[in-house]
Amino acid sequence: MQYIPVRHRAPSGSAVAAKNNHLPARSALACIIIAALAGSMLPARAHAQSSEQLLRENEQLKAEIARLRRAAGLPAEVVAEPPPSTALQSAAESIPASRVAAAPGVGDAALLDAVIVKSEQIKQQPASISAVTGEELEKFHVNNFRDIVNRIGNVRTSWQNPNTASIFVRGVGWAAGSGVLEPSVGVAVDGVGHGINAISALSNYLDIESVQVVRGPNGTEGGRAANVGRIEITTRKPSFTPEARAAITLGERNTTIATAVVGGAIVDQKLAYRLSVNREAADGPFDNANDTHYSWRNTDRTNVRAQLLFTPNDRIEANLSVDVTPKGREICENCFWFNTKTPATYDWTSLTTGNPGQVNYAEDVFGKLQRRWFAQNSSYTIDDYYRPRVNTIGEYPNTYKTAGVMANVAYRLSDATTLTSITGWRDYDFSQGAGSHTGFEWLRAPRGTQTSFEQLSQELRLDTQLNDALSLRAGGFYFHGKFPNYSQTERYGTDGGAYYANAAQYALLDPINPALPNAVDANGRQLLFNSVYGLITQRKERYDNKSLAAYSNLKWEINDDFSVNAGLRISRETRNTSAGSAIFADGYAAELNPAKVNNVVYNGFANDALGNLTGGNSVAQLALADLVAQKYFGATGYNALTAKQRQQVAAAKAIRAGRIGSSYLNIAAPEYEETLVSGVLGLNYRINDALTVYGSYRYGEKPGITQIVGATAQGGKSLPAKAESTQAWELGFKSLLFNDTLSLAGTLFLQNIDDYIQNTFVYDEVQTALNNDGKPAYVAALGNVPKVRTQGLELDVAYFGIPYTTLRFSGAYTDATYRRFPRAPNPAELGGSNPAGPYYDASGKTLPGAPKVSGNLFADFSYPLGQVWALQSNLNYNYQSSYYTDTLLSRYAKTDPLGTTDFSIGLGRQDGRFAISLVAKNLFDQDTGVPLTWNSYKPGIPRWLGVTVQASLY
Repeated sequence: MQYIPVRHRAPSGSAVAAKNNHLPARSALACIIIAALAGSMLPARAHAQSSEQLLRENEQLKAEIARLRRAAGLPAEVVAEPPPSTALQSAAESIPASRVAAAPGVGDAALLDAVIVKSEQIKQQPASISAVTGEELEKFHVNNFRDIVNRIGNVRTSWQNPNTASIFVRGVGWAAGSGVLEPSVGVAVDGVGHGINAISALSNYLDIESVQVVRGPNGTEGGRAANVGRIEITTRKPSFTPEARAAITLGERNTTIATAVVGGAIVDQKLAYRLSVNREAADGPFDNANDTHYSWRNTDRTNVRAQLLFTPNDRIEANLSVDVTPKGREICENCFWFNTKTPATYDWTSLTTGNPGQVNYAEDVFGKLQRRWFAQNSSYTIDDYYRPRVNTIGEYPNTYKTAGVMANVAYRLSDATTLTSITGWRDYDFSQGAGSHTGFEWLRAPRGTQTSFEQLSQELRLDTQLNDALSLRAGGFYFHGKFPNYSQTERYGTDGGAYYANAAQYALLDPINPALPNAVDANGRQLLFNSVYGLITQRKERYDNKSLAAYSNLKWEINDDFSVNAGLRISRETRNTSAGSAIFADGYAAELNPAKVNNVVYNGFANDALGNLTGGNSVAQLALADLVAQKYFGATGYNALTAKQRQQVAAAKAIRAGRIGSSYLNIAAPEYEETLVSGVLGLNYRINDALTVYGSYRYGEKPGITQIVGATAQGGKSLPAKAESTQAWELGFKSLLFNDTLSLAGTLFLQNIDDYIQNTFVYDEVQTALNNDGKPAYVAALGNVPKVRTQGLELDVAYFGIPYTTLRFSGAYTDATYRRFPRAPNPAELGGSNPAGPYYDASGKTLPGAPKVSGNLFADFSYPLGQVWALQSNLNYNYQSSYYTDTLLSRYAKTDPLGTTDFSIGLGRQDGRFAISLVAKNLFDQDTGVPLTWNSYKPGIPRWLGVTVQASLY
């Protein structure tokens, strides 16, 4: 966030004036708020009120100011109410001299004031902090998490649906595909941290006060610790001043967005409320060619938030909030992509021919969809598969929901000490509805991931001013997060056998007779059809995570120019996991089950690769073999089958075994338990009125992982991951130029991460053998990357020198690389029968999702048209250079540089009671799509136009 100094004058005779002239940032913030309330709100309405009403409102304002002073850490005493002229003068004195001089040219004063207030909150902290105000976000009706954080420097998000959300700070934080991974980048809303990224990504955020990111390890000032950075979302709180405003947006793709906020006093000076409601519905930009009733990437979100503020006396302030996001149904980004033909060669060289390795198209979808089984459907051909459109016969929407309760109670023990309790509970539920994404049904919807998550947190925090120079924050924190269910379900449909059969298996079960090319082998086809039809497999996991921490943070203001900040956090982390994988439903062919997979008994009969019965079959198993012979061939017993027929049975059983995979009974992984430490040391030095410099060292540790990955003959296999540690160094400055109209803030950073935990893939030798298609098979897991480094420059700029205009820019250069990653799983172009094996050395490569250059430019122009109306226009430009979209770092999955522009223009009353605006997102209709792998591409969201009408009663 830009640094904007604000000069203050304490009211004479007040308690504030008795202190030294260099007020801390919290005092500066309080002065601005108090002056604004006393000087702006009261005189503006006095002429329209009776003396009795005016006195009543004066008393309300006094109580409100006292509450705000307590929240800012100041004494609650309020000076006598000055006459209107004096109040106006005090308000003017709280504005920088440059702004007073330029007052006739001020545009959106509310936006500018919000920027200044937020700057005052963070300017004294020796850390890299950037922020965006709620006023700025409202200009473009930005309420979803991805669009919010992408407007802050060196922060971005990427996900295919909220359940696979990734949040990046300084290029680090990829978590897509691993919903149970504790985030490296934390997110807290009103002081309550989220245990998983999915909660943050799902919610639409209405009624935002500000959003800020604190980069680097943190946790010494309380809350849930994060190893790479933390995003803090602050919402607007209840007030005793009445408020009622609403907005509705209508736009392309049947978009309807309705929001409303109401609030005010229930009991004067004792109890206030605030209710915020948001409903957003829109069709997606991509209709399903097979069924146009459904569109892809639609929006279906509802958010309701209710708050109560209770102030029984001048020492206690309690805030209770309840928010609900009821179940929404969206066919979102992970549910489709556009397919491209797989390249003909790999990037490795054959040891026998000396030529690039050849892709076996017979085992690729290109060859499979040309098999006779699929070719008999003339309405969906290989050309349809590669056509850039959605065309699928089966897809269910994903469903999401979350709800939470938060209680924040602050008790002022004395003028210098406050005790705060923050209690939070939240749940989250997700069910994926994906199918095969094609005109065939080798996979049947709904399938994919199902997630249930709950969290409970409790923080007790003490803030105290030890003396004029020392202030302390200390406290304890408890967090319990659990996944009662985290499962992966696969359902197989009518085309599953024909698709998952390798070329040899398919040739056995659907042989072509050259003499009778249209004749089919009915027995073989029945085996092919039944092999996996109706089969449902499920891997089910449970996680139970607990954290108990103590922290302290001390700030020492050595003199007016130099301050030191030091903090320490110690936590005890406990992690427990159990998992199992097995058949959930047999479908049409339980008789084709294997006899046993690892320690799971399926009671099928045992046979060799040619279909011959092996020794050890029980009487029941032999009877089952006879049933197979009778059901599929009309034979009296298995021994009556021909050699070819036994081979067909073996092929069908092998197809089924490949889909069942590596089963194992539910097993608990060894418990993870460890004590972790985090710390910070920061220095802040004011060289002169125009320049402040700071430096900091931050250290953080992230808990390790306990998990079950794959199996052996004895059952599930434990594959733990070690704790992650981060060291971050920062050197920054905050400067003011050109008569205080240009604000610059920059940070040089270096961040080293050891044993970085990320989603990765482990070569699965058993599944590779089961598939038998010449391609390596991997199983997803969480693992450690030995060494990661991110370094670069962050810059925040604000300029107010142009009349009626506010400009803000946040940008960064980031070099995030794997310093040592010798066993990275192969990307697609290194797959196949690569003689180098299933892993390669990715050391030196850039992390996925980490553009080198990124930036966001925001411009606001508000020009008064007389005394009542104003012309309002806003522009936002977001840029990012190329980056990898694939965790395997495929060279085919690297984006082009991209810049997108949002624009709005409208007319509004200067008092904010009415406005109408035209909004364009992705104004120039840039292609924001990205390549996913070497044979798939995800299209972006095209340009959108809409109209918004806003109104307020106050």
